[in-house]
Amino acid sequence: MGDQKYIEQIKKIREELADIIHYTILDKSNTFSRMCGNEVYLKLENTQRTGSFKIRGAYNKVSRLSEKEREKGIITASAGNHGQAVAYAAKLFNIKSTIVVPEGAPIVKIEAIKNYNPNGKVIEHGEKYDDAYQKALEIKENEDLTFIHAYDDIDVINGQATIGLEILEQMPDVDYIFCPIGGGGLISGISSYCKEYKKDIKIIGVESENAASMLESFKKKKLTTLPVKDTICDGIAVKQPGSTTFEKINKYVDEIVLVSDEEVANAILLLLERAKTFVEGAGAAALAAVLNNTIKLQDKKIVVIISGGNLTPNLINRIISKGLIKEGRLLKIKTKLPDIPGALIKILEIIAKEKGNIVSIIHERARLELEYQQTDVIIELETRNFEHIDQILSILKKQYEVEIL
Repeated sequence: MGDQKYIEQIKKIREELADIIHYTILDKSNTFSRMCGNEVYLKLENTQRTGSFKIRGAYNKVSRLSEKEREKGIITASAGNHGQAVAYAAKLFNIKSTIVVPEGAPIVKIEAIKNYNPNGKVIEHGEKYDDAYQKALEIKENEDLTFIHAYDDIDVINGQATIGLEILEQMPDVDYIFCPIGGGGLISGISSYCKEYKKDIKIIGVESENAASMLESFKKKKLTTLPVKDTICDGIAVKQPGSTTFEKINKYVDEIVLVSDEEVANAILLLLERAKTFVEGAGAAALAAVLNNTIKLQDKKIVVIISGGNLTPNLINRIISKGLIKEGRLLKIKTKLPDIPGALIKILEIIAKEKGNIVSIIHERARLELEYQQTDVIIELETRNFEHIDQILSILKKQYEVEIL
């Protein structure tokens, strides 16, 4: 065991947070274990208060502010989850709060921030987190507010370290921990505690390939700024990691890997379908890395940090639809039919006979290319797999011109 004083400090913080945060479940997934040949356990921080791990660090920081700092009011920049946590902590301490979020932040996160602290202020500014961050610093100076950093703050990091404490209480013999990285506060806290407590644990960081500033910094051994591309992992999309978190990651993290949006979307869908668990993009990144064998492992005990569950309904709808299409479970076709009674029922009878399940039907009669007694019909149907699709299409094409949409 390493720094005993630090370990006791985190234990004390965990005791102080006991009435505020949930001791989240560490859930073994037999499905994901079979898929990758390891024992996979999910640390379900998506079930945490405010829907993510962020309340641990935010509350720990706010609770340590001086009376003068609280009287000024607090301000932060956030992609969404940290903002919710700060708003909630501010309400508990009766502190005025200002949360600056990117204009493209998920609506569900913005509304949640407002709900957690109805007396607080929410400002939407810029395209990405870093734009919101700069605006928050500007407001801080102009209005003399107390700034609460989303990740580059030792009190925030120590709050997140309580997750590492819980993991080692729940599974002392864990081999690997996979953790998402944005600015680095979460993995800094977890890796600091776990490595000081048990040095042979391997800590693997996971970034979106569209926001890989920490990996680049890690490789170059210096803070590096990279442009952020659009990603469904909005919670971990930052241009430059923090200096404090960078230092800790260099000291404690073993490796950093990247995942694509497609891999993350697939992990979200699998979590929803197989684990009955609702998870946002950043929250599913670590599982995506495990399932896609970014590091070749066999027969290891792996803890995956599911960091948050604040996913917008619109995005989950797109993920489900695209996922079903990729698996051959959803098909949309277009064909021309005579615009007369009984024409539609004939094609529907064929589909029904082949066990296709109709989801929706749309008629389009106004296209100039159509004859006056013709209509385009768009049919969306549920199928079992690609073999089932081929079976349905082969029969339909004997009688109709079919276009797959």
